Amino acid sequence: MRQVTTLEFASHIRDLAFTLSRRILMTIPRIFSKEAVAEASKDVHAPYQDFVHSHEPYRSLLKANPWLAVPKSGESLTWGKAHYYDTTVARKHPDWQYAELPQPSQEMDKLRRDFYHWGYCLIQDGLSPAQTENIRTRVVEQSTAERQLGIAYLAQAQQHVWSLVNKGEVFVQCMSHEPDSIQAGPMIEQLLDEALGRGWHHLSYIANIAYPGCHPQGMHQDQSLAAPYHFLEAPVLVNTVYILQDVNENNGGTLIIPGSHKLYCEGGGTFGEVPRPINLEAPAGTIMLMDGRILHGGAVNHTDELRYIITNSLVRPFIRQQESFHLTIRPDILQRASDKFLWRCGFQATGAQSTVEGYGYFGSGGLGDANGALVHMRNAMDAGVYQYIGELRPGDSLQNQSLPDIQKSHETLRDRAQAMMQQIDSGIG
Repeated sequence: MRQVTTLEFASHIRDLAFTLSRRILMTIPRIFSKEAVAEASKDVHAPYQDFVHSHEPYRSLLKANPWLAVPKSGESLTWGKAHYYDTTVARKHPDWQYAELPQPSQEMDKLRRDFYHWGYCLIQDGLSPAQTENIRTRVVEQSTAERQLGIAYLAQAQQHVWSLVNKGEVFVQCMSHEPDSIQAGPMIEQLLDEALGRGWHHLSYIANIAYPGCHPQGMHQDQSLAAPYHFLEAPVLVNTVYILQDVNENNGGTLIIPGSHKLYCEGGGTFGEVPRPINLEAPAGTIMLMDGRILHGGAVNHTDELRYIITNSLVRPFIRQQESFHLTIRPDILQRASDKFLWRCGFQATGAQSTVEGYGYFGSGGLGDANGALVHMRNAMDAGVYQYIGELRPGDSLQNQSLPDIQKSHETLRDRAQAMMQQIDSGIG
């Protein structure tokens, strides 16, 4: 049996005395009890409660447009009754056939105008035929294997393949918008920089696979993850959609209400009456950029084949990521990752976001900034050598070297901080 040292015994006695003193001295007044707080909160008007529980923008949307009601699970779909999912492509739609809606283009000014006015734009041949086939093949293989293994994520309308970042080098390349894998990468990044600012990062990167005869999704905003808070001047989310096969009204081209982001803005974060949706019609290889405030949804696939697309959602960095890339990404991918890839996946911390035990507080959030490079923390954790800083008291020594080593190696402002710490402590009597 190991002998307890004098230092360990003294520490134990000190902790025990502290616990007992807290129990003796801490008599909590009843006014702070759960029961008293509940009594004081009955039938009161809480100033922000109506707003945060408003269920906007969907409450106003469904009130003004009851035909947008989503069919229940197991409910038969009906046609010819003006349901939102009973629609067609713009060129066949009586409400839209004469509108100058977005068409696939490679002209930057037209893409900008379409995105601003209609809430989406279509990059013609954003993926080359070979790139489209390469990505589609990988998605088909992965999704089939996940179904066979019983690990697939199946929703009522679609199968989702999550964490594509781990499921093929081509996906890592696409997340960095490398032209070798997505030839319109530089064009996409420029448009994203203009819409979101240069510090955007990935919210998620998944495949969406519509089943034959699937139910439609409800019409929704991808940006409603921040609802009911209003972002009217510009989006905080932009979705990029990789169209891996020709899409139309037959195989479930995405339902979209063109220009609905402007209706949301004009309504101050609520909706009145909205136009009927259309099915997206676009050839394989098209990349769609879509404003996060526009109303859209997965459509009914009327064919006997699966329909494949990829959605890559990009957000302002204060938005919490849908995929926890800090935990998700495989260690071997992180070890060879570029600074740009790490930046886009949220591995750059600042004093306002994503610090780990304080590391990252000096970070700028910029590309390749060592002061906020969280990949060093994750690599140490993967190697099994990371130790957390626990309770400390004056005079204690550190057995833990993980945080100090990373601080010393990567925080360029650490020397200034050390000098300030010494100055503070020297001035304490």
